[in-house]
Amino acid sequence: MSISTQFSVPQRMERLPLTSYQKNIFYIIATAWFFDSMDLGMLTFVLGSIKTDLGLTTVQAGLLSSFSFLGMFFGAASAGMAADKFGRKIVFQTSMILWGAASIACAFTQNVEQLALARFFLGLGMGMEFPIGQSLISEFIPAKNRGRYIALLEGFWPIGFIAAGILSYFLLPIGGWRLVFLCEGIPAIFVLIIRRMVPESPRWLADTNQDEKADVVMTAFEKNVEKAYGKELPPPIKDDNLVIGKHEKKFSFLQLWAPGYKKRTIMVWLLWFFALLGYYGLTTWLSAFL
Repeated sequence: MSISTQFSVPQRMERLPLTSYQKNIFYIIATAWFFDSMDLGMLTFVLGSIKTDLGLTTVQAGLLSSFSFLGMFFGAASAGMAADKFGRKIVFQTSMILWGAASIACAFTQNVEQLALARFFLGLGMGMEFPIGQSLISEFIPAKNRGRYIALLEGFWPIGFIAAGILSYFLLPIGGWRLVFLCEGIPAIFVLIIRRMVPESPRWLADTNQDEKADVVMTAFEKNVEKAYGKELPPPIKDDNLVIGKHEKKFSFLQLWAPGYKKRTIMVWLLWFFALLGYYGLTTWLSAFL
């Protein structure tokens, strides 16, 4: 009897040691996270130049800043549902295509309307990145290491903001804000290429009853881990808590407003709303008034 018939995908995944293979997947995801942060932070440093170049009022500059966040709202809201339906990998790659193309498009816009539209699609790709990146790390990294790597992923966000300041310091005097956006879009090509190394989540495949594909992907994943580990993998452990339930009822957005969840949903939404209002109010919109 093969291992695929005796053990579930989570049972096979959780017994794996953490090796350079999983770490490389993490760094690919973290690299995209870094560039997303850098692009969002960059607007803080170039907004003054955009305001002067396009002859914007303070109100128009502030509204322009908001288009990235509007795109992020729709991207983050739709990415989770799209990933549950079509898979993590395709949504993960699509987010980078949107982000890279929109960043390059920003460099060639001729008016504020075109720039706002480009920033919206940039935010759309960026918003798609956030839930999918964390989901992939949660599904590829063993539970005992998962919390640390989620925290490390978040650590790439402030580093991206710092890099945005450094990049704008050197590029703004040379080619203005258009050169900055163009240079930001170029790494998207590189990240998109290396993202192809990230496999589809076998947990998602198993959860959607694609058992044969899940076994193929999981077997390849185990072989890569074993190669990086340098010795035979430990055997899976029979743990009923790690068995994926089949044909379970899928999540509905309305469940957030069901009894027992409604107050929690409102509390969490308000907490994040005011936290991000203060954070992005200082780092983004403040530059529109200076």
